[in-house]
Amino acid sequence: MSFTHATFPNHPAKHQGTPLIRSESVVRNLLDNSDVIVPECVIIGYSSRLHALLEARGFHNVRGYSAPWHSMWLQEESDPSRVGVVEGFGFGAPNAAIVIEELTTLGVRRFINVGLAGALPNEVDFGDVVLCTAAIRDEGVSHHYVPAARYAYPSMGLTDELRQALLSKGDPFTEGMTWTLDAVYRETVEEALAYREEGVVTVEMEAAALFTIAEVLGVEIASLFTASDHLLAESEWRPAPNKQLLTDGLGRILDVSLKVLSPEGRFELKPLLDNGAETEGPFT
Repeated sequence: MSFTHATFPNHPAKHQGTPLIRSESVVRNLLDNSDVIVPECVIIGYSSRLHALLEARGFHNVRGYSAPWHSMWLQEESDPSRVGVVEGFGFGAPNAAIVIEELTTLGVRRFINVGLAGALPNEVDFGDVVLCTAAIRDEGVSHHYVPAARYAYPSMGLTDELRQALLSKGDPFTEGMTWTLDAVYRETVEEALAYREEGVVTVEMEAAALFTIAEVLGVEIASLFTASDHLLAESEWRPAPNKQLLTDGLGRILDVSLKVLSPEGRFELKPLLDNGAETEGPFT
């Protein structure tokens, strides 16, 4: 019996091949429509909690973008071509890859990825802000863009802009690596312990793919997380004890992202009261 050594991707010379489907074909009707607003910068988000946070900052949901992401949040009082927010398209690297490919085709050149992430170090508390400096490529999407490597990296310039904005606000934050993988129910204790020992701060599902695609497409991207759960607290997984911690954390990373991408924009912050004590997982 003979065995063939497995490779990933399976087809040899995958990265020199010609793509069958191009994003230009999918969003052609948007490219040809002068009425469609395409911001210069986009925040990519995932949590439904962003809805109330965006409304409190003067954004409204503009529907009718005939792409898999369907709609975009734009601010009414400032130049809508400056910054937009896309969310609600689902979780995971494959969905996020579609979004960044299509928005780049439409002309977006700066992205900030914001979301909830699991924490590995015990000192990172629920709702804490984490600035991502690298991502372990343990998902599948990035490997279809470039050959295998351990890490993917965000744009250093944009990441430094976020760092300086956080420092100027005086908000506490942690910076470090994330572990990106597709199989949320196959994160093992052994992996989590090993990555924590390596200095990895968070685990999530999109960053490594987004960093890789942005580099291939020649656009800027950085990423901020807020801690929604603990993988190793007391040797088991623990979700945040209440919703307000997550809402507050998302609000902080949204605000600093808006400050960096739209420094001249006006974002009037309104308090959001959410005192529910229900247990929260990483995807709400």
